[in-house]
Amino acid sequence: MYNHTYKDMIATLPISQEDVDFFSKLPFARPYIDNFSSYTPVPFVTRYDKGDLSDTFFSRAINSNETIPRALSFMRKPDSQQHSVTDNGQKDLSQSAEKPFFVTFCQIESGVNGYINTAHGGVIASLLDETLGLCAEAYRVFSSEERGTLVTAKLEVSYRAPVPTPSVIVIKTWVKRQEDRKWFLEAQLLDKDGSLKVEAKSLYVKMKSAL
Repeated sequence: MYNHTYKDMIATLPISQEDVDFFSKLPFARPYIDNFSSYTPVPFVTRYDKGDLSDTFFSRAINSNETIPRALSFMRKPDSQQHSVTDNGQKDLSQSAEKPFFVTFCQIESGVNGYINTAHGGVIASLLDETLGLCAEAYRVFSSEERGTLVTAKLEVSYRAPVPTPSVIVIKTWVKRQEDRKWFLEAQLLDKDGSLKVEAKSLYVKMKSAL
């Protein structure tokens, strides 16, 4: 992921006002956007062209009017975070589906179809993996743990129901626990009515040296 530059990217990359305006009209997204929200918008950094050949799947292949034209992410504000250390030295991060750390809204169109009017499961898995990774990176910024590169070691996806296209979905992600170099995260993908479509669990490992 974005070990040394993620903090700079979320501080400098622009957030599309058109995307904010689009999602703010949706009742299930509005609580994250209003002035009293416990969340702050951050760029979904892999959607941006960085001038090289990195992140081309998210910045080009599925970044179009026919695929995923809009995406808007949020992280919990620092003053709304709570964490403690358990008896065995693990961090209790007080995160869950009810209090996700990182949230992403996506507009999904028929260009990502597998079955007719249904998003391809591989695209959904990629969205979950990417959002989970960004959740981990965002939490590292919050907790000042930015040394070392995080890589996906395991991703377990459970498809509960088809994700229709076109539609707007939300992905809620949180850090379940951290053990030394291992980061365990979970996610849920829901539709605009709050119906659970997909669940995921992931393991990220912090490399001992940069890739």
